[in-house]
Amino acid sequence: MKNPFRIERVGGVSPYVWYGMRVGDWSRLLAGGRFDVTLNCMPRIVAVSAMTALNSAIYHTSKIAYRRRVANVDVRAPIFIIGHWRTGTTLLHELLDSDPRLQAPTTYQCMFPSTFLPTQGLVGRWTRGMLPATRPFDNMVFGPDKPQEDEFALLNAGLGTPYVTLAFPRRGPAGLRYVDLADLDDVERLRWENGYEEILRRFQLDDDRRLVLKSPVHAGRIPTLLKLFPDARFIFTARDPFDIFTSHVRTLKVLAANQGLHNPIPADDQWVKDYVLEMFIRLFEAYERDRAQIPPGRLVEMRYEDFTAAPLERLEALYRELELGDFAPARAAVVANLADRKGYRRNANRIDAQDRAIVAARWAKYRDRFGYAEQSA
Repeated sequence: MKNPFRIERVGGVSPYVWYGMRVGDWSRLLAGGRFDVTLNCMPRIVAVSAMTALNSAIYHTSKIAYRRRVANVDVRAPIFIIGHWRTGTTLLHELLDSDPRLQAPTTYQCMFPSTFLPTQGLVGRWTRGMLPATRPFDNMVFGPDKPQEDEFALLNAGLGTPYVTLAFPRRGPAGLRYVDLADLDDVERLRWENGYEEILRRFQLDDDRRLVLKSPVHAGRIPTLLKLFPDARFIFTARDPFDIFTSHVRTLKVLAANQGLHNPIPADDQWVKDYVLEMFIRLFEAYERDRAQIPPGRLVEMRYEDFTAAPLERLEALYRELELGDFAPARAAVVANLADRKGYRRNANRIDAQDRAIVAARWAKYRDRFGYAEQSA
């Protein structure tokens, strides 16, 4: 007889991201998945439930101290990294965060978006022992003080994001209305915009340096981001689409298995591949449609292969093109960051002939657009 409490996770077991939610948002997440959980997840679900109650108490207690201060913060024109998953966005995010004039929100801040202001000094560092030293899907260094995707802040603040898919992956994709926000009604859109702006104000209140933000999903939200932050800068990273596909499939399988509130099943493999294929097309088409709205001098595109071949030179050019100021004050810290990565080895991901043919056909426009069409399908 199968043990109902057996932990079945691809890439090992990692702490849930859901610990930073408040009670109402956590309850809505569970209800949205129709409480389709498995027994082995119950101990951690109970722990998250207790933590969300504490988060709610801290948030409402600290409102008096922070509400007015947050409302009065002006967010300096952010820098948005909007390349697709697995195109070097994490590397770029961390290198830009090395600049003493810039800041990226940390893992702790993004996982606890409602409570990090009063708690990060007390418990932020304590969480280091709870987290793996490296990310389970690509071996990149991980920690509570490392730069993180602000999409997780949206998730744990109860705002719309396709990342809710990770909670109940066996039920398939969820939250897709929040990829480009086009199908939201006026009330839903205003709630999302106000909520996201408040998150960034909280980041900015904690540190007044210019924000560097990273989320692949933002490639579908360019009109909204420009509405909120007209002077924002954008960086779009591209990569060999065959590498993107294999790496993103692995990443999503690991995240869905680690963060799911139920055990993964073999049948998940097909929907993961379909999801990766469709999400890529959806984001690329939205980006191609909307990038002309970005004013001249506010958008830079670069290929992962060119960036990793000469990171210092490419970063210096990026600073000039986006008018981010002199690169000299950032150079020493960027060089040190790159030196720390010398022992890093990327996962070797292979694509089979059938998937290769599908990617070549369905992502043909991307391959042409960024100079990958000459590669054999």
